[in-house]
Amino acid sequence: MVAKFSQHFAAPDETVKTEDKQIDNGLMVRIYTPPGYSGGKPVFVYIHAGGWAMGDLNMDDAPCRVMSKGAGVVIVSVDYRLAPAHKYPAGLDDCVTAYKWALDNEKTLNCTPNQAIIGGASAGGGSTFGLALRLIDEGYGSAIKGLVSQIPVTVHPDAVPSDLKSKYTSYKEHAEHTVNTESAMRGFFGIQFLP
Repeated sequence: MVAKFSQHFAAPDETVKTEDKQIDNGLMVRIYTPPGYSGGKPVFVYIHAGGWAMGDLNMDDAPCRVMSKGAGVVIVSVDYRLAPAHKYPAGLDDCVTAYKWALDNEKTLNCTPNQAIIGGASAGGGSTFGLALRLIDEGYGSAIKGLVSQIPVTVHPDAVPSDLKSKYTSYKEHAEHTVNTESAMRGFFGIQFLP
């Protein structure tokens, strides 16, 4: 399908430099550096989309390039372990590892010491909040300089309190409107969190 429609996709912005790097415990990250970057900004740790079960560094490459260039920041995108082969909290553990690595390597990345932004899309958007909470619990709260959560997955529909269920209707309203149908989303939750 990608080959069929590839002529409709813009080429990656090559003015944003990238480097794939293996860090602690074999974890892979992709580092994005915008053109003309002179330093002095917090590093941005990015968590890709994919329902915790699919995706990789290439999946959100284009938006990472756009964000790096548009905001003028270095982005460290995390290739976290995926479910169902790696149950929760394996992927989140990888994000913690990448965050701490980014802080420890601020001189190499040319970023502001002890400052990082956390962000992601969809499952990565929800994991943004989980990562922030983990980091606060581990004493890294003062280093978090912002959260950028795009279309986050934040709560399982069955976990919504009964008095709020009438307001939480998106799964039913859009059950078949997108690629992520209600059944697909429930499946993503199942392979990530259930035994």
